[in-house]
Amino acid sequence: MKKAIFPLLLTALALSACSDFFEPETSDALSGDDYMSDLNEMATGYLGVLTKMQAAGDKEIYLTDTRAEMLEPTSQSTAELIALYNYEDNLSGNSYADPALYYDVVIACNDYIQNMIEFNTAHPELIAQTDYFPGLLASALRVKVWAYVTLGEIYGQALWFDDPIVKMQDVSNSSVFTLLPMEQILDRCIAILENGYQGFSAKENFSWVAWIDPENVTNIANSTYRYWDQMTPPYEALLAKCKIWSAAYKERNGQNAEGDYQAVLDQLLPFLDNEWQSFHHYWKRAGRTPTVYNNMYNYATPNQEESVSAIIYDYTKNQTNRLLYHFSNEYPNAYLLTTNEAARLRFEDNEFDPLGTQTIDQRLGRTTKENGSIWYVSKFRPIGSTVRTNAYQDDVHVYTFRAAELFLWLAEACNHLQRFEAMDRLINQGFTSAQYEMLQAIQEGVDSLYTEKQLFNYRGFTTEWACPSSTDRYGMYTGFRTCLTLADVDLWDETKLQEGYTLQQIMRHNDELIRNEWILEFPVEGKTYPAMNRFAEHYNDPSFVSDIVRVKYEARGMADQIASKIHAQSPITGLPGYWVPWDLQVR
Repeated sequence: MKKAIFPLLLTALALSACSDFFEPETSDALSGDDYMSDLNEMATGYLGVLTKMQAAGDKEIYLTDTRAEMLEPTSQSTAELIALYNYEDNLSGNSYADPALYYDVVIACNDYIQNMIEFNTAHPELIAQTDYFPGLLASALRVKVWAYVTLGEIYGQALWFDDPIVKMQDVSNSSVFTLLPMEQILDRCIAILENGYQGFSAKENFSWVAWIDPENVTNIANSTYRYWDQMTPPYEALLAKCKIWSAAYKERNGQNAEGDYQAVLDQLLPFLDNEWQSFHHYWKRAGRTPTVYNNMYNYATPNQEESVSAIIYDYTKNQTNRLLYHFSNEYPNAYLLTTNEAARLRFEDNEFDPLGTQTIDQRLGRTTKENGSIWYVSKFRPIGSTVRTNAYQDDVHVYTFRAAELFLWLAEACNHLQRFEAMDRLINQGFTSAQYEMLQAIQEGVDSLYTEKQLFNYRGFTTEWACPSSTDRYGMYTGFRTCLTLADVDLWDETKLQEGYTLQQIMRHNDELIRNEWILEFPVEGKTYPAMNRFAEHYNDPSFVSDIVRVKYEARGMADQIASKIHAQSPITGLPGYWVPWDLQVR
């Protein structure tokens, strides 16, 4: 038995040793004693899948942000976290680096999917009595995709398997396990999302509100179950993420990636438009955005103005993570990680983050604060919080998808589709009332009034992007940066061709600035390092990671050493050094 996968398979035995689908382990499942007694086993089994997501929810933050631009160990930190921070080659036995929790999710999904399909075959007459089967099965397929994309963006590779693991397996058994690099992981994930699995779609949705609280279907804001619906990643966001990654590999390999970039727009533009029109969510960079940061995490529930999907916890039901334990310096927490001074200074660096009339980017103050002479990560619970009055209430939600990610993917896709004007509106200036009439005409097919350039840039954008506040409580999308009263970044367009720059140089320049927006928007959320990795893979250039990360090591005299590790091939995996090196021991 290969020891690297051993914890995974032990968990698999605990989860799946019982072959009876109707005897799931649910004592620690989502929301525990609030379940209604008449919920059938299809739902109970899916709650077990969500429980595995809860266990893995905060892992990417410690694992990737410790290697990324913001975090560094405190004097109270552990050897395992210091090993991650130091980019050590051999992480064998390191519990933070161990991917077992993500494979637990995969195993739970595989077990659930197989049993659902078998139950459908054996009892079609029962399935016909409910509308929920397609949505539950599709939800499990999407959670599986989420787990594999997460594995890929951290480790650069993963063991793919579709079988439920009900007994000990040797990971070198190629009839069960296939070691795939990230590029091929994406191919399989996209195939599941677009084509389904064994004849079942991954696109269907399941609503806990509709099932458990049908009286509030038309008034979702009043339902306590609406946050359950956010646990499953939505199809559109998942596919857009897969496509933005897939496009990066296609361009790196000299292939045409236009279809993938267009797919990002085709998924996200209608998705946003539908949400804005429904008033279920208010995912818009607008005048209210600065207030969103006040309660992005320091709130009892995910912030509906930003949350596309989130893993939720409840301390009163023993559903917790360890975010406060790692970052809070209040008793009884351990205060293992803190923020780095060089990283903090980026938020007041006019070159990296043009501030306009501001002296500092307000997002820094929502991320980290100084308590005496000690800096701590404050975004999850500032000292004196009235939301989680006790410092040990470690049930902060974890966003799997935030609305801000969707806008940055749209900007990246527009960059590579050469829709530079649309990209600039997404990042910088946003939309104004002057664009409303144009968007309405384009939306209605009245093309003769506008130039080919305008039609090319704005097709797919609806009037929701420029609607006045009289028809939308948020009004217009005012730009990723402008909504924070920040100055524009210097995005390039086709006019730079006249100065001798190539199209590739223009797009790379813009990608570097978009990468910087990831760094400023998502510190300590498990999102900046994977984004840097994607750009590094796209351009086959580790400097997309090392140029940002090395700065935090300068005060310790380790900048060159860490940059060299990032650029080198891992002696453990043979992959570039920016991927977390975990030996899956497949020989």
